[in-house]
Amino acid sequence: MFRMFRWIGLGLTILLALVAVSIFGVIQLSAASEDGDHVLPGLVARVEIQFDSNGVPSVQAQSRTDAYEALGYLSARDRLFQMDLFRRQTAGRLAEIFGEGVAEADIWYRVMGFERLADVILERLPAEQRAVLASYSAGVNEAMNDMRVLPVEFTFLGYRPSPWRPQDSILVLLGVSAQHSNGEGEERMATVMRRALPPKVVEFLTPESNCYNEILAPRDPARCAGNAAPIEELERLFLSAGSKRFTGLVTTAKAPHGSNAWVIGRQRTRDGRAIIANDMHLALTVPNVWYRAELRYPDVKLCGLTIPGLPFVVSGSNGHVAWGFTSINGDFTDLVRIEHDDRDATNYRTAEGSRSFTTRTEAISVRGAQDKTIQVRETIWGPVLREKLLGEEVAIHWTALDPSATNFDLIDVDQVTTVSSALALFHHAGGPPLNVLMADRAGDIGWTLMGKLPKRVGMDGLFSESWADGKHFWRGYLLPDDIPSQVNPRSGFLVNTNQRMLGRADFEPAIGHDFPGGFRAFRVSERLRDRSALAESDMLALQLDTTTDFYRYYQTLALRALNGPGSSGDTLAPDLRADLEAWDGRAEVDSLGFPLINEFREVLIDEILSPIVARCREVDPAFEYYWSGIDHPVRGIIESGRPELLPDRKSYRDWQGFIRAALEKSARRLAVKYRLESIIGLTWGRVNTVDMTHPLSSALPLIGRFLDMPRQSLAGCVECVRYTYGNTGANARMIVAPGHESDGQLEMAGGQSGQPLSTHYADQQEDWVAGLPTKFLPGQRKHSMILNPTRAE
Repeated sequence: MFRMFRWIGLGLTILLALVAVSIFGVIQLSAASEDGDHVLPGLVARVEIQFDSNGVPSVQAQSRTDAYEALGYLSARDRLFQMDLFRRQTAGRLAEIFGEGVAEADIWYRVMGFERLADVILERLPAEQRAVLASYSAGVNEAMNDMRVLPVEFTFLGYRPSPWRPQDSILVLLGVSAQHSNGEGEERMATVMRRALPPKVVEFLTPESNCYNEILAPRDPARCAGNAAPIEELERLFLSAGSKRFTGLVTTAKAPHGSNAWVIGRQRTRDGRAIIANDMHLALTVPNVWYRAELRYPDVKLCGLTIPGLPFVVSGSNGHVAWGFTSINGDFTDLVRIEHDDRDATNYRTAEGSRSFTTRTEAISVRGAQDKTIQVRETIWGPVLREKLLGEEVAIHWTALDPSATNFDLIDVDQVTTVSSALALFHHAGGPPLNVLMADRAGDIGWTLMGKLPKRVGMDGLFSESWADGKHFWRGYLLPDDIPSQVNPRSGFLVNTNQRMLGRADFEPAIGHDFPGGFRAFRVSERLRDRSALAESDMLALQLDTTTDFYRYYQTLALRALNGPGSSGDTLAPDLRADLEAWDGRAEVDSLGFPLINEFREVLIDEILSPIVARCREVDPAFEYYWSGIDHPVRGIIESGRPELLPDRKSYRDWQGFIRAALEKSARRLAVKYRLESIIGLTWGRVNTVDMTHPLSSALPLIGRFLDMPRQSLAGCVECVRYTYGNTGANARMIVAPGHESDGQLEMAGGQSGQPLSTHYADQQEDWVAGLPTKFLPGQRKHSMILNPTRAE
């Protein structure tokens, strides 16, 4: 019997080895080559490509269309599976390859109708943009034709990608818009709060920005006064909660979309150059969302970051102007409450009278399960969402669903030569609404907004309304001349870290309701204000800055409670005090005390605010409160010192006792989570880790460790210039002065290639974690490739 088990074990070992060798062989065959000659029938002339030691390509072409055909070829060669996922997600076709688990996400995208929208947008584009999209698509398809074996993901999933179309690049851009401009969740939450809570409490819980932002760009500084909390209304809510303990209704576990960017003008640098620094805060995944490239064609030299699937440089420099983006965190959606016609329930009411819903059918293929068919009803405002709001149907009115809001004008960024000409381009460019910061070769700097900005009438957009009476609607969008801009401010610098840029005196219309990043902007401005003779190396040091006074409030609050009356008998007090006092104000991997302070903040937020929003859960069982300015109401309640605002007045007689209990609870939670007897010695690096995973690793755990990056401890925090939160962070850091690109720097997590056995799959990861400088321009040639047209020249 023992011998039989030995033979079975040996057989299984051999079988697993053969499987591993087969997998290795498939991966090896699918790896892209960086040498040789290839034929691309769509080219007009020969294209030369050089690769540096990181696999970053430098493309030399004779025309713009040839350059972008080559970029399509290279992007697909390195990132074909990623590109296919990008287009599939926005089209609502992921369930075809992944099955039932993603069907609900597909349904949401199908309701939006992005695939149909892409056809309409393509027809509206000017001929020059359609030509670039066609050339890029031709390059992608030639890369697929050249592949001996498709990338390993296609083999494991057992399908072959369809040819790339110009519409697919439009889908990728619409997907970026969906990620950065959809405010449906915020409006749902606020509308439930309006139904359940007193108006003053709703206003208190939804501050437009934090008080650091009010220092930078005053809009409503009175709300930052110490007496701003609506005491009577809050007390009634705490009393109505009674002896019940409410927790878990509030979350801090959402990473806001964002990025950092700042530009410094000629008077701030050592030789009159202007420098832009831009680090993008997105999901940390494998492969990275960014693909580095340099494109050269007559009179043009573009270098920077592209997104596989899009034929333009998203952030970078053309030698005359450098530019970068951050999320606006504005409001570009409205949920329109549907009023059905009393005489005919199949119709709905509008300001122009009763109308019939139009209907379309969406058939969704689901791998391994029964296909799904849904009926989508459309209104004049947009599609009717499947999920009701407070029991009523709502339609979504969203800039991303307007064909006029999307174009590929950013292709023309190769032609801008000054901040002034760049502003004109960005004011007409379509796509996701974003902050744009820019610098030019003459040392000028500027900021503006890109994308369609709605002009609302009768509302501010935070709450869902009926538009049937004609009192609520959009009166189009801001005209290019009305879009706010700033050029060459007296300070010599411009900063955006997703905070609101303008005060009420500068710009009256409200663009959004919840602007994060106020402390990051304050910290960057503080570091830049008194400095001159700055260089690119100073910008990188600032991008990596982890000093965060934002959390000093919670450290001081905790120590004050530990040192106050009634704390002498606490057995945990000495350890907690020692841990808190060990914090040096930074969020480095070796920082002590910061894990406790961060946990303490989260416990306070949950325990203080959950009883206040408890009524919202009664109105909507799925309700959860999140606001990026969540600290403002928490601090306001604590600083009031009012015992009637204690969340649990039966258990605690004063705020000191409540705060000590919250601190002890935080310490116990950390000890349990990290299996510690004492939290003394717990470093931030053990808490703040990132798992950069490949889309297939969870489905294929046996090879997941070959697809994923090793777990990493990261410096930084949510309220740090070096932003990190869970699996979100600065997945790229760019610093460049136009005309001085050789001094620029560009870090990127992971690597250029999406092929697991490629030497460029993870070769930039360690430098990115360490924050080591990496050159902006591609380095010395390591490999070369020639792309030829069908007919020899």
